[in-house]
Amino acid sequence: MSIKNCPECGKIFNFVRTNLCPECQEKEEQIFRVIRNYISQHSGVSVIDVSRETGISEDKVLRFLRQGRLSISGEKHIKLECELCGRFVSGGRYCPACQKKLTAGLKKIVEEENRKALEKRRADNSEGSSKGIQMHTANLWKNKRKNK
Repeated sequence: MSIKNCPECGKIFNFVRTNLCPECQEKEEQIFRVIRNYISQHSGVSVIDVSRETGISEDKVLRFLRQGRLSISGEKHIKLECELCGRFVSGGRYCPACQKKLTAGLKKIVEEENRKALEKRRADNSEGSSKGIQMHTANLWKNKRKNK
């Protein structure tokens, strides 16, 4: 755990998983529930409508959309753009096409790192066997058989 200042209220708190202190995190969850309930009762609303009707700032509504916790249907209501290509998105930071590209790129990097680690392990093992390193359990088993 590390100690941080809450960006909302300025209090010092033990950082666990969010940048907000427990009190501000609870307030944030209450705000989220108000927005989610409003959207579920009024489908097809815009960010501006949600903000005006709930009294919650557009920035907070947009933050929940960016986090992917909310999505609003209908392109005419969207104010979010994909951070890579600029297409409109209904929620989150990236459009589906860019998400697919990022996922594929990340998968390729992970596979490459795994391949390198496996090659290194194989090289280390082959060096070890050439230096006369033996498996102790195999020797112990052989010795037990000889002693019987």
